Amino acid sequence: MIAAVAWIPAGVAAETPTKYEYSKAEQEFLERVANADGNGNIDDATTNTDDANEDDGDGVWEDVDEESNAVVVPKVDPSSLPADLRMDDYSDDEGDEGKGIGNILVGKDAETMEESNDATAEVPTGEYDSDDSDVDDDDLHDIPDTREFMPLDVEGLQSLGIGGSLPAMKEGGYTMNDLRNMADNDVLDDLDEDEDDEDYLNDIRIGDGDALIVVAKTEDDYASLEINIFDTKESNLYVHHDIPLPSFPLCLALGNVIGDQSNNTTTGNYCAVGSFETGIEIWNLDVMNALEPSLVLGGMDTSGLEEDWMRMQSSMTGNGKKKKKGKASPSGLREGSHTDAVMGLSWNAIHRQVLASGSADGTVKLWDVTHATSGGKGGDYVRPSATLTHHTDKVQSLAWHPSEGTLLATGGYDRRICLVDARSAASSPNAGSVKKAKLQADCEAIAWDPHSHQYLTAASEDGIVQCWDVRKFGEEPVWSMVAHEYGGVSDISYNPLVPGMLITCSIDKTVALWDTQQVSPTPQTCGTKDMNVGKLYSVNFYPSSPWLMACGGSGNELAIWDMEDEEAIKNRFGPRVSGDGTIPSDDGKEADFEAMMASGDDSATQKALEGMNKSKKKKKKTKRKAHKA
Repeated sequence: MIAAVAWIPAGVAAETPTKYEYSKAEQEFLERVANADGNGNIDDATTNTDDANEDDGDGVWEDVDEESNAVVVPKVDPSSLPADLRMDDYSDDEGDEGKGIGNILVGKDAETMEESNDATAEVPTGEYDSDDSDVDDDDLHDIPDTREFMPLDVEGLQSLGIGGSLPAMKEGGYTMNDLRNMADNDVLDDLDEDEDDEDYLNDIRIGDGDALIVVAKTEDDYASLEINIFDTKESNLYVHHDIPLPSFPLCLALGNVIGDQSNNTTTGNYCAVGSFETGIEIWNLDVMNALEPSLVLGGMDTSGLEEDWMRMQSSMTGNGKKKKKGKASPSGLREGSHTDAVMGLSWNAIHRQVLASGSADGTVKLWDVTHATSGGKGGDYVRPSATLTHHTDKVQSLAWHPSEGTLLATGGYDRRICLVDARSAASSPNAGSVKKAKLQADCEAIAWDPHSHQYLTAASEDGIVQCWDVRKFGEEPVWSMVAHEYGGVSDISYNPLVPGMLITCSIDKTVALWDTQQVSPTPQTCGTKDMNVGKLYSVNFYPSSPWLMACGGSGNELAIWDMEDEEAIKNRFGPRVSGDGTIPSDDGKEADFEAMMASGDDSATQKALEGMNKSKKKKKKTKRKAHKA
């Protein structure tokens, strides 16, 4: 099953992803694992079992140490074995009568063996041919090698694909001695390794026409974060690399700023993952074979688990004696963590260090991912900047305003769409900083119109999609339509490069395209398409190309719709996109959201969230250019 799909904008991902490297702390931990008994003498566990499992002389094996896992072979009395298995009765001395192997033979076999022995005894030792012994005494190493070798035509061999890349050809070519010296000095091996490294880098390098898609995927009992590449030139789709996840993922959010335990801000290509667990994992997508996330928000308190694991390893490799069990580590949650599954995530595009999360526990939490707290329960962790409780049921969807970094829209199973001023909602959640609108069914997805920022759109499980003008939020919606009659709407997405293009997906296995600029009184349908990948749960437009869309669902396969060749779609939406793929300029005035949110709220404070109004100098940090699509 594919629960979420997200495109990585062109130029964000590193051109050549790096391999995961162990940190100094991880290396020290692995060394401690290797020396689990504390002294590095792991083999003592097996040698100490010899004295514990000894035979007391009665021929019966007794296991003295019941806790030992060593296997001890019992001793057997040779007299109890059959005659042909008593190996101690045999002798290598042929003259020792009564103990030779011939005594075991019977009948003609025994007579044949005796005749053979007599014949051997009658041969005089001095009558051997002397020439035979002289051959053994010859020393061939003293004879010089007078063979001549012709120089190798290495260039000719290389033209046939033989020999690989060699150092610069010397005059006259290479001889066998030259190649032998190269092999002795590992020159040829180094060249082969360089070729392998170059081939590997070419395989993982992201090209100019590659578009990256992140997929939250679950297959049987295996959950992973897949980074797929769609080659826009050849229309090929393949998995670049994947990241195993500890729990089934439910939602994704992309960002490019995080912090470490020293509060140092780093930029990169990051993905936050919400799952059935209470914690939020942030992974670096530019690192292949990553073993752990770059940052974890909330979740289980793991303090003391490392010591318990070391204690368990030590007890398993001990000398068989029982060891005292340590105290169990705390099993509670980190301070400020969600207490149920994380169902929705949204990364702020203006204040890039702020992440919002919605949970099945009915709360919305705001996190400053660059601000880690040292010490306290669970060690180093990120404490939420604010916890909002304006919903009375599970929170399914969240979306930050595209231009107003303090405005957050949320939707939940209490059939409410809420508009929150994040600066004052924490201090006065019941005041005018939270505005609400009713739905007829549970909310499944919400999205802001990227071209008309005053419009907020929400989809519900009954198949209805509604749009509000947030300047009149709480009143009747601007338009409302039934997008999918059977199965409801599971997700919606606006095209960031084509004004008025909205797409919806449903568990009826289809996607539907809508024109929201032609409202009379509802958006006009532009067609539907069966994506042939089962029930659809997530859909998303590529932010760097106007005609690419990806979706996924129960079929566990990613589907991509390239609308470049769809003549009807391009005739309708093509004129709205300029030649370079940008949006035509709009001279209309931007809505005054500050005045709108403050209206009727004289007690709204100006207190900002910690880290929300940090210096904007961090926004000037350059992004790594990787590929263009």
